[in-house]
Amino acid sequence: MESLIQIINKLQDVFAVIGEHKIDLPQIVVVGSQSSGKSSVLESLVGRSFLPRGTGIVTRAPLILQMIRYSKHDKENMIKSTKNKNIQCWATFLHKPGTIYDNFDEVRHEIEKQTDVLAGSNKGITHEPIVLKVFTLSYDLTFVDLPGITKVPVGDQPEDIDEQIQELIFKYVEQENAIILAVVTANTDPTTSESLKIARKMDPNGIRTIAVVTKLDLIDKGTIQDTTELLCGHKIPVKLGIIGVVNRSQKDINDNKSMQETLKSEKEFLRLNYPDIYKKHGNKVLAKTLQDILVKHIKKTYPVLHKNLQDTKLRLENELATLQTPDSKVSFILTLLKNISKSYCDTILGNRKDISDKIVIGGARISEIINEEYIDKINQINPLYDLSDEQIGIILLNASGITKSSFVNEKALEHMIFRQLNNIIEPSMSSVDFVRVEMLKIFDSIDENILETLKRFPRINSDVRNVLNKMLDEKLNDLKIFIKSFIETYQTCLNTTNPNFLFQLVRSSTEMQDENISAFMNNTGKNIDDHKFVISEDNEKEESEKKIQLFKQMLSGLNDLDKNIETSKQVKIHKCLTQCYFEFIREIIRDFVPKRIHHKMVKLVLDNFEQELDDKVFTPYVINRSFEEVMTEEEGVIDERQRVENMLNAVNIALKNMIDIQCF
Repeated sequence: MESLIQIINKLQDVFAVIGEHKIDLPQIVVVGSQSSGKSSVLESLVGRSFLPRGTGIVTRAPLILQMIRYSKHDKENMIKSTKNKNIQCWATFLHKPGTIYDNFDEVRHEIEKQTDVLAGSNKGITHEPIVLKVFTLSYDLTFVDLPGITKVPVGDQPEDIDEQIQELIFKYVEQENAIILAVVTANTDPTTSESLKIARKMDPNGIRTIAVVTKLDLIDKGTIQDTTELLCGHKIPVKLGIIGVVNRSQKDINDNKSMQETLKSEKEFLRLNYPDIYKKHGNKVLAKTLQDILVKHIKKTYPVLHKNLQDTKLRLENELATLQTPDSKVSFILTLLKNISKSYCDTILGNRKDISDKIVIGGARISEIINEEYIDKINQINPLYDLSDEQIGIILLNASGITKSSFVNEKALEHMIFRQLNNIIEPSMSSVDFVRVEMLKIFDSIDENILETLKRFPRINSDVRNVLNKMLDEKLNDLKIFIKSFIETYQTCLNTTNPNFLFQLVRSSTEMQDENISAFMNNTGKNIDDHKFVISEDNEKEESEKKIQLFKQMLSGLNDLDKNIETSKQVKIHKCLTQCYFEFIREIIRDFVPKRIHHKMVKLVLDNFEQELDDKVFTPYVINRSFEEVMTEEEGVIDERQRVENMLNAVNIALKNMIDIQCF
């Protein structure tokens, strides 16, 4: 039976082929600075020298290194392919599946060659991985080797090479299922280690970080005690452990010192210098520890990974359904148009199942515009905006002409009310425009699958939107004309004896009432004290009736005014009457306009949208026999369909492989 790690290797292969994906696989990610000994650690674990070496950035692409403890069947297949029974360790690349390498110098050369293909030869880096499988008798392990961290560009490296490398490293280590293998050198202060800084940032509690301390043989003899404390975990807060290793030096590499000799030298060095803890360190201990950690981690993350794959499969199946070419174009378009109308109406009426909890949309947004924003704007209009006492006095004089005016100058009053009600027209017209814009925006909030389908067919998308746009434009013009005419009716046809207006006068402030009545009484010769009103609960109705009768006399023109009336007294009463009449009409308009917009724009579109789509879109397609033409897909849709199919196929393969994990 395959090991757990080999099953994860299969998942890595599947998703490496399709490129960018959001599947969080459990894997060990190797992070370290340039020249930290990162490559030497991996080569010691593999038991072969195969990684590119040199100055500057050597690793410029993620290298997914899969160590596979081969079976008898694997060996037989290799012999069948190479005709060589003496090979004990070999390698293959995912991008060259038919080629077997037993010479690891050739492996190094192929890594360099493929890196240039993926990243170019200008020392830049790439996010595209190289997958290398090494078949060995040792153990199953999987690593992702990333470019070494650098701060200063060297040679012809890009100026932002440090940012490029950081972005690539974060892409891998930020995944919750990634185990961070942080490579730290013993001859530098661990608090300044770049790999540990990244680990602490992505894994603050250290629960998925293991530290590997290299170059133990390069430290001063006097610092061995400090290094011992480091290896015992007293300086680096990581939960998965700290393991020290001694790898081949550059001299060892130049002298072709074998890995077996290196492991022997390492064991002896650790025994002599760290006698109390040497059994817990070294490359063999590191390999066994990493294998145990990875197996436990795979078992731990299996439920989340399985759910992630299931959710991804469902999402991709839905995407693919919207991208599939329909068998019957006529039926497809007819159904699509009905679904568009239904989803649009459901969005406005609040019948969607996927109700947003982020923003107010659809009918709720329309209601905000006409029932809150419009009314707030109307209520904020000052009834006497740009109408001073001086202006009122001039209007009164000019409206009288060569004759003396009565106490209430109706011509002047009509002029002032006409003028002030003009201030209501613009916001009322604007509210219609705002609703129209919102109803167009709502179309972009309908069911996502429908919108994705429309993106595939630009002609249908354009035709449907044009129908909605035309419907709204027709309603817009008619509605604006009617609302303006409605307001103009109140501008030109004053009715100051309207009971509601008289009640508005009664509801006006006591100070305003007293000024009006005082002005009126002074010019009729009546006793003011006889008409002072003190409203109480007992006589409120009676006193209100008296006020109404008095205001009727004032407004009827039946009063016999004094010939020497002061203009200031007339200004006060005309100011009051203009304000009260404005508020009286404003109350009518702010109730009428929202209802009219709802009735003559929103409701009419909802009632007629499906029929309009049928008449203006589907029927012309039938008459002109243009189904083939309108079903022409947007450029790139075929590629997108292929991408989704490949991803779905990869997820299905992954789920099939995941079944085997349940057996462990």
